Amino acid sequence: MQMNDIILTTTTKQELVSEITTSILSGITAILKESRDQDLHAKEWLTSKETETILKISPVTRWNWGNSGILKAHRLGKTRLRYRKDEVLKALLSIESKKR
Repeated sequence: MQMNDIILTTTTKQELVSEITTSILSGITAILKESRDQDLHAKEWLTSKETETILKISPVTRWNWGNSGILKAHRLGKTRLRYRKDEVLKALLSIESKKR
């Protein structure tokens, strides 16, 4: 990241605060994007409860989303359902983009 030079003698306090805030937010955004990209490529398995916590949904909503194709459950063994973390995060991004 490259910052512009700031000359304090001709910069108001508000301009300085604005420039610092913009730089910090830009850095945080880049870090969050990198973290999200890494999470999307992770092949971790989540339990139903972990999935509900990440998505902030109830078990009923998780079940409805599974039936409607928003979430895809994978059966491990005869009874255990697991969700791939990357698929859960993609579903979250899709839901968030529809809200905007």
